[in-house]
Amino acid sequence: MNTNVFKISAIMLILSVATVGCDKTVKQRSKIDTQIEITMMESSSKALQIYFSTTKIYPCCNYPIDVSWKKSSNIIDITFKGVIETDICLTALGPATAMIDLGEFKNGTYQLNFHNEHVKQSGELIVSSDSYKINFKENSLVHFTNIPLNKIPQNTIWIAINYNEEKYLSSFLESFKNLEVTEKSYSLGYYSFENTRYPGLYSGFKVEENGTITFLPDITNPGVSMGRLFTQSFVFQYSESTANIEQIIKQYKEQIEIRAYTDRGEQFLSWMMN
Repeated sequence: MNTNVFKISAIMLILSVATVGCDKTVKQRSKIDTQIEITMMESSSKALQIYFSTTKIYPCCNYPIDVSWKKSSNIIDITFKGVIETDICLTALGPATAMIDLGEFKNGTYQLNFHNEHVKQSGELIVSSDSYKINFKENSLVHFTNIPLNKIPQNTIWIAINYNEEKYLSSFLESFKNLEVTEKSYSLGYYSFENTRYPGLYSGFKVEENGTITFLPDITNPGVSMGRLFTQSFVFQYSESTANIEQIIKQYKEQIEIRAYTDRGEQFLSWMMN
């Protein structure tokens, strides 16, 4: 999915929820005749959240998916009731979206059922101490975009740095590593985390097969580097306090642009610091 479309639609998810709550704003409910993309993410409270997005693009980017769900024992039922076309139209093209919070899970295997009218697709959600895995056959109803989803270890910080000159990057990293942060090997795959400042959005990273770190979409990353030529991403383990981390980012905000997130839901953006 186009990153900018994802961000716009996710931002509007908050408005969409408020819109659905008032019947006068609902024009009509149309059936879902397109595949739904599913992105999983953790919350700072370690709950599993699921973001839904249609592959079909609508004329208004704030259309919500009407979805209900039920979790009982080891069975999860999720039902798509349709797309709600509201009177309030934010006139930018975008998918219909929704997000649900499934709460915390104990380790185990859960039956996962998706329903759309008379169509049902079933698979498994396997929860372990370090990941969420999905066993699901390819189908026309749903598609998972980031599986398996690895759980983010405690005291993890992920950072993206935009820069023009290598000397500023090297200087920052040298100073940063003196703050009781250490590099650590992470398993390959996705690490997606709720953006606590903007519900419905996520930040996170992916560890590629060659070991490089790729930042996942978030509201502060429009896909350009604000005039900087280069971008690199890193993942570290930090000590209990992040106060010194914030100070070192402030110190370098004129030379480089820095985005940093922690497993506690903290967010540090250099260009927003005074």
